[in-house]
Amino acid sequence: MRAALATVAVAAIGAAALSWGTDQGAALTSEAARRLDIAATPRFLPDVTLHDQTGGAVALSAYRGAPLVLEFVYATCPDICLALRTAFERLDATMPAGARLLSVSFDPRDDTERLGWFADRHGAGAPRWRVAGVADALSRNALLERAGVVVIPDGMGGYVHNAGLYLVDAEGRLTAVFDPEDTEGLRAC
Repeated sequence: MRAALATVAVAAIGAAALSWGTDQGAALTSEAARRLDIAATPRFLPDVTLHDQTGGAVALSAYRGAPLVLEFVYATCPDICLALRTAFERLDATMPAGARLLSVSFDPRDDTERLGWFADRHGAGAPRWRVAGVADALSRNALLERAGVVVIPDGMGGYVHNAGLYLVDAEGRLTAVFDPEDTEGLRAC
């Protein structure tokens, strides 16, 4: 009887811990938990200064007043960024006229020339779709941290990073993160 009670107690504690650690089963990964947290508590992103594919500078706050979709990429990414770029090409063709798209590079090597190459390759035209970087390392890191973007050098000159389409509302708050394949869900917002 004691062994049965101990087993039930251990199972109950395990179930409670699993429920707590997965937001009552809603998030089975840390990425899913991050996305749920953003949806539950939208957050303002830091007002960083961006340099875009034309060599111009623009503050992130300049995008307030209209919906904005962000992606975090680097110009020479050979894998997950391709899915993001395809999603942005699709969004560029289907989003309402007032919506804006912003590809933000986290690679400090992505200068105006590389950003321009990326923009030309994917049909990104300012002002609707800008490709930009954040020159200041502290500002870049603050933006990545606030958005929950994880970037790890891969040891071969590239990066491993999480991918998503980041919806920012007209007030400048990050409100949701979508999978690159979920452009329909994003447009519904």
